[in-house]
Amino acid sequence: MAETTRKADAAPFDPVQFEVIRNSLNAVCAEMAVVLSKSAYSIAVNEARDFAGTVYDRDGNLAARSEFDLPAFVGVSMSTVPEVLRQVGDEGMEPGDIFMINDPYVASTHCNDIHFIKPIFYQGKRVAFVANTAHWTDVGGAVPGSLNSEARTFYEEGMRIPPVKVFQRDELQDDLVRLLMANMRESWERMGDLRAQCAALQTGDARIQVLIERHGLDAVMASMEETQGYAARMLRAALRKLPDGVYVGEDRIDKDLATGDPVTIRVKAIIEGEHITFDLTENDDAKEYSINATRPATLSGVLCGLGAILPPMPMNGGILRAMELKARPGSLVYAQPPVAISTQASSSVECIIGATMLALSQALPERGAGVYSTILNTTYNGFDSRDGFESPYTFYVWAYGGMGGTLTKDGANTVGTAYAATIQNVPVELQERRYPVLWRRYQLLTDSGGPGRSRGGLALDQVFELPFHSGRMSDFGNRERFGSPGIFGGEPGGLAGLVVQEGTEEQQRLGLNVVNVFLDVGTILHFWSSGGGGYGDSLERSVQRVLEDVMDDYVTIAEARARYGVVVNEIDRRTLQYEIDEGATARLRAEMQRARGQN
Repeated sequence: MAETTRKADAAPFDPVQFEVIRNSLNAVCAEMAVVLSKSAYSIAVNEARDFAGTVYDRDGNLAARSEFDLPAFVGVSMSTVPEVLRQVGDEGMEPGDIFMINDPYVASTHCNDIHFIKPIFYQGKRVAFVANTAHWTDVGGAVPGSLNSEARTFYEEGMRIPPVKVFQRDELQDDLVRLLMANMRESWERMGDLRAQCAALQTGDARIQVLIERHGLDAVMASMEETQGYAARMLRAALRKLPDGVYVGEDRIDKDLATGDPVTIRVKAIIEGEHITFDLTENDDAKEYSINATRPATLSGVLCGLGAILPPMPMNGGILRAMELKARPGSLVYAQPPVAISTQASSSVECIIGATMLALSQALPERGAGVYSTILNTTYNGFDSRDGFESPYTFYVWAYGGMGGTLTKDGANTVGTAYAATIQNVPVELQERRYPVLWRRYQLLTDSGGPGRSRGGLALDQVFELPFHSGRMSDFGNRERFGSPGIFGGEPGGLAGLVVQEGTEEQQRLGLNVVNVFLDVGTILHFWSSGGGGYGDSLERSVQRVLEDVMDDYVTIAEARARYGVVVNEIDRRTLQYEIDEGATARLRAEMQRARGQN
């Protein structure tokens, strides 16, 4: 994919001034993020930080991002402002305007991710843009939370919003806002997030004005261009060190809901000198249900995978000067309206990242990694009858899992993934205060990390209750059937799942794609995420590291024996006294190697 405006990757005009301005642009993004997180109403934004804040040059090319930005929005952010420019044009923009868009097919992931864009004018001329993105807990549609795994078109997934002005010449467009709020659940919360996003953009505009006054317009504009040239040079330098070739990675979605069959995502990375092409044209046609990915989301997935394996580099519009994305319109990874797309974030997009990581790991084994877990998403809807609340609510919660193992490190446990690395954990105490739920368990899941020379990270094991009311639940996710893949002989991570009323006659395993399931008062839900994939042969893992895993309750004694070939004897569990039977371990590992056909 070519960049919006191709320019030469020139050297900095003044290295010191460039660094000052480049870091100032990043600081503008960070300050917008702080304003948004401190003033938004929804927990997904003000606590979990499911958002991004960005700066663009006058042509709509992404120039700067915040360290707080959700990685999932990186490719999407490269699409939003160019799309607004394409649809609105120069003549449709004036000082004081703020645009809103969430159209998934051209500028977003799913309808819940709302983007606000503000053109910046200096001395009467448009010189830049600031923008931000936030996940709104509900944007209408057939299902509370708007994430509908059974949707067949976007009409069942919430409002699809083209570029519209929510502020015109600094005046809020009340008619438009009332129309939007009338079609969204808990509209007071949506309105709070809207105002927070717009306030953050006002801050960004003011800071860019100060930057221009301090350094001059030409210097700031040149620095915006140079930040992109710098990113392009860094990617080209990284690619020059890799062997040319075609590297293929595959990951799987558990099932197509229409057929029950698994769906394979295939990414082909073609390295040719200083350029890389990601070819996804061999993927299936779009599916009947909502696992389809939009092109902006597919670009985000590829860039997340690239960022996870290649050396660190700025992720801005300059990256597109050294890479190309090929995808077939109408396919699973390039959905066209009215195909449903709302659950792509925990299905196709996560697998695009996984397949990209697996492909690039072959080209750069020393930075390779097993694939990380998929976030398990659930939404709950009902009426909060507690004193002082007495109102409908929509509760959106997710479960983190394990990262993949690498050459030198085990995968991290229960952290935000490559797709959502900046999301923060929401304390259960806050969730219980805000919503009528009660947590019973929130802990690491033993034996869930994928075995390998470096083990995959552990999943999260959660149990909670609805003690005050009945309600309805929807969930969507992946990795219930196929674990996160390992690499170079590493094994997949543990599987995810969801069970209600566990241990009772009403016990039921619901699966990871259900919609509007009724939950009676007192219903107990047990759900757990998936673990990360391992790196390398588990029989090569050091015996001492396996023993430490047993002592930490990361691995059971039975798992140590069955998957690592290490025989551990328990002396006193309470005081963590264990010992390795070295003779039995040597014999068992030799036997397991022979069974695998290894010498």
